[in-house]
Amino acid sequence: MSNLSEQRIMVHCDFSGTMHTAIAHGLRIANIFEKELCLFHPLEKNGKSEKLEAQKALGKIIRKLKDDFPQMPISSLTLKGKLQQNIERITEQYDGIMLVLTSENIKKKLPALQESQIPFLFVKNNVPESLQYKKVMLPVDFRKTMKETSLWASYFGRFNQSQIEILCATEKHTEYKSKTRKNKLFIEQLLYKFELDAQFTQAQKGSFALPFEALNKSKKQEFDLMIIPSSQHISLLDLIVGLPETKLIKKSGDLPILCINPKRDMYILCD
Repeated sequence: MSNLSEQRIMVHCDFSGTMHTAIAHGLRIANIFEKELCLFHPLEKNGKSEKLEAQKALGKIIRKLKDDFPQMPISSLTLKGKLQQNIERITEQYDGIMLVLTSENIKKKLPALQESQIPFLFVKNNVPESLQYKKVMLPVDFRKTMKETSLWASYFGRFNQSQIEILCATEKHTEYKSKTRKNKLFIEQLLYKFELDAQFTQAQKGSFALPFEALNKSKKQEFDLMIIPSSQHISLLDLIVGLPETKLIKKSGDLPILCINPKRDMYILCD
């Protein structure tokens, strides 16, 4: 297990026009959890000139950030290969615990999430309201992965004194109802153990429609983070019409979405 000083908040730097939005959120997250900020650029072309150019550009950004945030530990990382090819390396070898990236071209980025042990934070804008991370929405359904999503909600409550709303699915199916109730009980015990500001509410919808109900409520009530699991079982229809998380993130507006892969063991934040 990595110690506190080694863990890093990774920011996907693709030198697009929206890259600085991801960096702004990465800075905020690194500050909340007191971690190092690492600007990561995957080298899709295999050439020394591209690597040197990327390192020079990242170095320039870091120098500017150091002027504004002199106490923040900041580094850069360039690795050969696409994002999906490098996601395990930035976790295992470079101690990344979260990847911050924009939701631009999201279909190309989600395959990397399906291989990841760390959550992906998708962002669109860096307006002050979206950088607070003070109101966290946590939709809870019958799946086991709710325990992992609730753990990250607890981190924001503990380290950022965030308010957490747990929106529980309303199920008619007996088995789903029982599993959802067990998840709720686990989350109650976890959040109350740390004496966090948590509120439990009942959704109108069942598990499958819950994320979109939670998204609508988050927008209306000005939440600044929503935590969800990614799809665990991907069908041919999902590949054709798009994954549910793709649709949700596209509709999220200024709301950051923290997405956790339920198919891999999750890395734990060291405190």
